[in-house]
Amino acid sequence: MNETWNMLNWDDLKFFLAVCRTGSVRSAAQQLGVNHATVSRRINSFELSLGQRLFDRSAKGYVRTKLGDEIYTEASYLEDRLGTVERKIIGNDENLSGDIRITMPDLLAQELFMPGIADFCQTYPDIDIDIAATNQNLNLANREPDIAIRICSEPPEYLIGRKVAVMHRAPYMAKVSLPKLKEDGWLEKQNWIGWTDKARRPIGKIAREYPRFSSKHKIPDSSLQAQSCALGMGISILPCFVGDRNDDLVRVPPYTTEGKFDIWILSHPDLRKNAKIQVFVRHMTQFIEDLRPLIEGEVFTLP
Repeated sequence: MNETWNMLNWDDLKFFLAVCRTGSVRSAAQQLGVNHATVSRRINSFELSLGQRLFDRSAKGYVRTKLGDEIYTEASYLEDRLGTVERKIIGNDENLSGDIRITMPDLLAQELFMPGIADFCQTYPDIDIDIAATNQNLNLANREPDIAIRICSEPPEYLIGRKVAVMHRAPYMAKVSLPKLKEDGWLEKQNWIGWTDKARRPIGKIAREYPRFSSKHKIPDSSLQAQSCALGMGISILPCFVGDRNDDLVRVPPYTTEGKFDIWILSHPDLRKNAKIQVFVRHMTQFIEDLRPLIEGEVFTLP
């Protein structure tokens, strides 16, 4: 193994680790921000240089060989040590300039936080923002991002930060259908618009408050959910900051909301002295605080 290890270089290992963790070339390419053909070419070249296979290919994805397992263990350790060194250096940066890498779910990026980020950029013009709008939990320990804005109940123990809001959701219907609420039995005949196979209908507080609607369709995207709801395809459960700002939607009586998800701003402890990271965290924390009534479903008037 030592002779093999001496032949490796970090660029090869980054591609190798991405494929190991995602299980496919295409998913690794999305994580690395490159073309999937590039990942495939680098993995093939890496294996050729070693004279041995690192993965068994199948229709289900890439599975590590015995040698692949050995290299993965060593490469993960090296990645962790290099990340520690880099964080120590960057953590003491007192300059309000350079890049900040941020990861957040696409829903929050598209619907909520971009005005706050744009305002931050105007206030600190020497700082460049690099956003990864993804639901993947990118690794802050390896500085894939510097800051993570996450929807979760419990953040990883190795990160620091604070819960900034509780994301409420509520059932919405098309505003044009409001007159139909006066029709006897109309509401009970409606259907939920499903999100995925596992999220076809709600559970918990919302499920208890509303009639047992049937479930139709699967639309795993908030903007398409809102559009399909406005077009009369059914009742959609949406974050209040999406539904309450849509002029074509109204909440369904009795106007129940449910606080189901927490929003956190997180970073690595080694970056607590990094000036630009801290000013960004403070700026966005205040921005979210100003929007908290909207996020938590308090900005609502009866139709």
